[in-house]
Amino acid sequence: MVHLLLLFVAGALALAPFAAVGARPESFDVSVYSVDLDADPAVRWRHVLGDFLDGPRGVSPFQQTYSAWLQGLACLFPAEFGTTASATASGTRLLAALDAGHPELAAELRTLSSALLQRQPSEAAFQAPLLAAAASIYVFANIAPRNTSDAPPPHGSACTSIVAVGPDGHVLHGRSLDFEPRDPIAASAVEVQFLSAGKVAYSCLHPLVSPTGLQWFTCLRPGAFSLSVNARSLGPKNEHNTTFDGLLARLGSGEQLLLGEVAAKAMAESDYGAALASLASLPVVSSNYFIVAGAGLGQGAIVTRFGNNSADADLWAVGSGASDGQPSWLRVQTNVDHWQTFASGAYATHRRQHAIDLLTASAASRNGSFVTDGDLRSAYLTDEALDTQSFTHRRAPEDTGVILRPTTIATLIMSPWASSAHPNLSRSLLNVSVWKTSPRILPPSASTKGVGAESRAEAVVI
Repeated sequence: MVHLLLLFVAGALALAPFAAVGARPESFDVSVYSVDLDADPAVRWRHVLGDFLDGPRGVSPFQQTYSAWLQGLACLFPAEFGTTASATASGTRLLAALDAGHPELAAELRTLSSALLQRQPSEAAFQAPLLAAAASIYVFANIAPRNTSDAPPPHGSACTSIVAVGPDGHVLHGRSLDFEPRDPIAASAVEVQFLSAGKVAYSCLHPLVSPTGLQWFTCLRPGAFSLSVNARSLGPKNEHNTTFDGLLARLGSGEQLLLGEVAAKAMAESDYGAALASLASLPVVSSNYFIVAGAGLGQGAIVTRFGNNSADADLWAVGSGASDGQPSWLRVQTNVDHWQTFASGAYATHRRQHAIDLLTASAASRNGSFVTDGDLRSAYLTDEALDTQSFTHRRAPEDTGVILRPTTIATLIMSPWASSAHPNLSRSLLNVSVWKTSPRILPPSASTKGVGAESRAEAVVI
């Protein structure tokens, strides 16, 4: 997802694509909570935070994450965040802008700050201004000064979302969630079932370190559609070089929505078509990719949204003409525009090509234009680098040779048509594995020449 963070997160996991075999990763037991969307934003999260923070993981994941993100902001914007005093002043200005333009988010941030300070009053990063600044890391990273609009970062944590036609014509939706610092964010992840009028509207994987308006949505509306959000920080019409004051003015106006706010409005829609229309039309603060699968046959698409005050959107649906080697039944989205070819060597095209290589090989093995749930899961969990052109010409260390990365937090496979809400609100609706430790990727072997080997990464699927 956000791929600038390795530039500055102290203590973050080093990218070691060809590490020796270590302990196989285990998955967390992911708690399931319900949050009532009809409740006041200032109170709707209190029971979740209280239960989680008084549990075995406590405040540590929040402390580690916010400290790392604040260090990142100090690197990107030394004038605004270089010292505790300047960061507090900038965070206070940010909160004022959110109060004016995004009051629900501001209320949620203050509730989170209060809950954390009750348990650790001495932690400066838990003060509302600093917490608000830290939690806004993606928005700030995307306006950071760049030499050119397409200069790639030297490292990268980066999500991979896939929509692919299954055996019966319904579309499967895969998601690899990547972010830094990986370990504490993973430790904060829960599943939240959002209620409306007393019923489950949708369910999301929700790392609690990020409030809803700034959350990287990975959600399922049972029997309707699924959604994931990927970072877009390269390409045309991006928001690079926006000033801090300029960003605050845009936030304070309330005329544009943050990525989590856009996603939440889409998830509130009742069907795939309405969700797609919302994602393509709502005004956005930041560039993003929205990946959607519907419950109907062949329903799947990627929506590219542009920043820099652009109202434009690119809609790339399953079944449309092939692009960059992707057959019409497959759409792979990493962190590069789909029209940017593999031959260009651009950032994130190699990771995209690994997914294409793995899934087209699976489809070809049965002489079909579809993949199974098992094919998709195997592609995401393959832990041996592919010995293919997409590996030999990769851009290291951003590229590991497969989809799986040392920064992978969670792996999900969603099937919107096969899901339904359950009256027991403690029962998971998501097919998700949240990794306790960083996945380890092995060098190519004879079994990965041309296609991916079955992963040996172990996880308990909840």
